[in-house]
Amino acid sequence: MSFSLPQALVLLVPLGLFLWKRGQRPGPPMVLRWALLLLVVGALAGPEWLLRHAGSDVVVVVDRSRSMPADAGRVASELVGLLESQRRPGDRVGVISFGREARVEHPLSETGRFGGFTRPVDAEASDLSAALDAAGALIPPGRTGRVLVVSDGRATGADARGAARRLAARGIPVDFRHVAREDSPLDLAVLSLDVPAAVKAHEPFQMTGVVQASAPVTGTVRLERNGRVLVKGPFEFHAGPNLLPFRDLVDAPGLVAYRMTVEASGDGVVENDVGQAVLRVEGPPRVLLLTDQPEGTLAKALRVAGLTLEVRAPFPVTLDALDGVGAVVLENVDANRLGEPGLNALASYVEQAGGGLVMTGGRSSFGEGGYRRSPVEPLLPVSLEMREEQRRTSLAMSVLMDCSCSMGVTVPDGRTKMELAAEGVVGALTLLNAKDEASVHMVDTEAHEIFPMSPVEEGLPLDEVSRGFSGGGGIFVGEALRVGKKQILRSDKATRHVLLFSDAADSEEAEDYLKTLSALQQEKVTVSVIGLGTEKDPDAALLKEIAAKGGGRIYFAEDATSLPRIFSQETLAVARATFVDEPATLEAAPDLPLLGRLPGLGLPQVGGYNLTYLRPRASVAMRTLDDNAAPVLALWPRGAGRVVALMAEVDGEYTGELRSWSGLRAALEGMVRWAMGGAGEAGEAVARSERRGNQLRVTLDFAPGEALPGALPSLVLLPGDGRGSPVELPMRWEDEDRVAAEYTLPGSGSWHPVVKLGARVLRAPPVTLPYAPEFEPGNAQEGLAVLRGVAAVGGGMERLSMAGLFTDAPQSEGRVALAPWLVGLAVVALLAEVAVRRFLSGPRPRRAVAPSATVAVAAAGMPASFPSSSPSTRTAGAGKVPESPATSGVTFGAAPPQDAPAKESGVDSALEAARERARRRMGR
Repeated sequence: MSFSLPQALVLLVPLGLFLWKRGQRPGPPMVLRWALLLLVVGALAGPEWLLRHAGSDVVVVVDRSRSMPADAGRVASELVGLLESQRRPGDRVGVISFGREARVEHPLSETGRFGGFTRPVDAEASDLSAALDAAGALIPPGRTGRVLVVSDGRATGADARGAARRLAARGIPVDFRHVAREDSPLDLAVLSLDVPAAVKAHEPFQMTGVVQASAPVTGTVRLERNGRVLVKGPFEFHAGPNLLPFRDLVDAPGLVAYRMTVEASGDGVVENDVGQAVLRVEGPPRVLLLTDQPEGTLAKALRVAGLTLEVRAPFPVTLDALDGVGAVVLENVDANRLGEPGLNALASYVEQAGGGLVMTGGRSSFGEGGYRRSPVEPLLPVSLEMREEQRRTSLAMSVLMDCSCSMGVTVPDGRTKMELAAEGVVGALTLLNAKDEASVHMVDTEAHEIFPMSPVEEGLPLDEVSRGFSGGGGIFVGEALRVGKKQILRSDKATRHVLLFSDAADSEEAEDYLKTLSALQQEKVTVSVIGLGTEKDPDAALLKEIAAKGGGRIYFAEDATSLPRIFSQETLAVARATFVDEPATLEAAPDLPLLGRLPGLGLPQVGGYNLTYLRPRASVAMRTLDDNAAPVLALWPRGAGRVVALMAEVDGEYTGELRSWSGLRAALEGMVRWAMGGAGEAGEAVARSERRGNQLRVTLDFAPGEALPGALPSLVLLPGDGRGSPVELPMRWEDEDRVAAEYTLPGSGSWHPVVKLGARVLRAPPVTLPYAPEFEPGNAQEGLAVLRGVAAVGGGMERLSMAGLFTDAPQSEGRVALAPWLVGLAVVALLAEVAVRRFLSGPRPRRAVAPSATVAVAAAGMPASFPSSSPSTRTAGAGKVPESPATSGVTFGAAPPQDAPAKESGVDSALEAARERARRRMGR
């Protein structure tokens, strides 16, 4: 027996004294009252009954990285099944899988069965340390058990023995089952491809490849630069390391990617047959212009300005493509053409790497271009918020959501596709105004109504939408459109719109969709489609046709995390006027001189502009003279970089008089040059980066005699593909003029180190990791040694058989809460006390009047008499009280007349009787 709140037992003292003094009651009621007091105070103390044999918890930790054998998942599932069959009462089994991160596949369960691995993991790494910590978090405090690791031991990340020590401190040992690929007699692996940190254009340089061969073999070597083959031919490899020298020369500045591959017959590990490196070719900072008009007004103006210009059609940008770029110019570019990783890369480029960004207006830019709720939106000096004055005429919108089984798949951040889609729909519905109407249905092989066409002002059940579910089968688009038609035609709003969200690889049963679309078209109802996938997916053509015949727009979301942004983009296009398509006159604002010498008078009219709102602390150079008084040219520093927003269209339908303005070229040049000034110089300090295996080392050297910073610099590591989050690390002093930082790269890919020195940044040369560290040359015995070291920390062992694992595991102490039972007994005791006191006990005795009162009257010379209606009792208030033996039958003075009304006995009645007798004696 134990108590969770033993302090409550102290209440027995004051409550017991109170009951003894004020709650006395003879007989059974008093016993029940004492029992009630003990039960209530005991329940407050939280008593718990300890069970010494409450079972044990076993968590199976399964390695699902790429280095594991192909049948590792099946082997692990069989092991889990064996453990589940051995569970005793109270025993529980849980499953965690891991790669770069750990995922809970199956929570601890006493009766449930493991259904297989369903959670996605990044197989480029195997962080065993994080997986062991996750297993410790899964076992609750107070429970004991064991952890069983199923892995090849080729772990990356932190040393797993630290996590094993943390488990051992709780009495949880780590066992292991070694599952690994068979050792291959031949392994040809590229250890490194070393290039200079940086070279200048037209400067010859040498690079060296290092290839490890486990046995002599004749193989083939191929070297590529940016996808172009430079060298290809045979090579005689001897056992051990082999050096392969190469020479090259690059004409243009920028980042150059090299790739070297080796091939040999009989190579057992092909994953490590590639080496990669990136080389920075230095030159003046260049401007990257993304536009569909390579010979348009903007491109010509920047060329005439003498800037180093690179013009490309919009593409999914990466930090590799932005290396050496001083400013990125987006000319009326839709956010979907940059891709979700590209938007992340662009945000890191500006905020962390100190790059510049210039965005110009148009129908495909700002709010209508899909930048609302994107990583780029916080960079802009203008807000893309929606205000009441932007609303169009009343809108009715029917949302049809794919809830087929494919929507239940999780994405790398742990959310399902359905959760992301539901988040997008909720965000879209919040953009509607009170006069609008909306309905939401989820569709797989049939329609599931979330809510019918309803007015927004009455409140929409957004919580039900956010709890979107994943059903079965594919989505029947024909059925979805029929449901949308039925709902939208129930409304008489001026604008009616159907929005279909469907999987571009799983859209089925489209019969009658043309008939439905024709009927909607006759009723002036538009249909837009959001397809999850790419334009190359099997059902992408069908979704395109639905959008085309429905008179709406088509979007493809290759990355499910972009769904909330795309839903907002489509709703804005339908419900809000974010682009003003009427001419507006401009006026100069106080911050126009920041862009150089520009004419402040005689500014032209623009044919249209994106309606935005100036952010606090942002500078405005031009604004409109219409009722909106909206900013047209705004700028501000953002993070380490700078951002300029021009809400007018430079070269298009809505350019207006701006095209012929004499100051246009100077303004465009001033905008780009101001944006390029974001990255400050760091004196003579030099940042260098070096990779050894998956260990990255970055140093910052200060020139002798240069003033050292007061605060330590920090290292920010940016993933080149934009798919991860930046990592910031503090640097430390290594010498009187050098600081350094080290980081373990988590997986393959390119990485861009940036050193933050106060308000300035320095970009160190990027590095690349060609393959996951677990594929580095080695053998199965090395992984086995790692697992043995982890198990030895807490007294674990290698489990060749699952028999006896629960028997070896220590038993947990179970706790059964007794408070609910005590509360129940207290209620019973209370009811019993009331019943006994009311029905089974006599009236409560009251204190008798002391006879000394009448004696005192007589002693004062005033005769008194007590009525003798009963020889043994006298009336006292409302009850009968036995007379005292000393006064029973004793009478003072004459008895009152028989016809006199009976008087209540007591002190008052005795005094009144004495007065009456006195009056009679005196003849009154």
